Amino acid sequence: MKNFNDLMQLALPVLMEIPKPRLLEEGLVESCDDYGDAIRLCLDKRIRRVRESEIAEYLGFSAPHLTKVKNGQGYLTTDQELVLQHLCSNWAISQYAEMRKSQLAELIDSPAAKIARLEAELAKYRSAA
Repeated sequence: MKNFNDLMQLALPVLMEIPKPRLLEEGLVESCDDYGDAIRLCLDKRIRRVRESEIAEYLGFSAPHLTKVKNGQGYLTTDQELVLQHLCSNWAISQYAEMRKSQLAELIDSPAAKIARLEAELAKYRSAA
């Protein structure tokens, strides 16, 4: 498994030419049922048509492994997820993870914790406005 520095050395030349990642529409992310769906969404919405075999190379593994990941039979490291999202110019995987984190919090939070979480989220939006 390649470390972050190795991944960056492989991908940096192409990352310099690709637009910065953007957020995808919430509805697209909400349609993801699992991790594999988030990976496929990320790849499907890439701006620059880098071949999947080339993407796999930049991630430090073979194209068949990327196919396994897309089919929910494998996973990427956090570093690989970051590089993939930059290669695809979108934050689909991170958005999916954040959605699942919020869904879990809603299920297990006490009312007081929910209020605190929602107030923090509201403050974030107010500062962005």
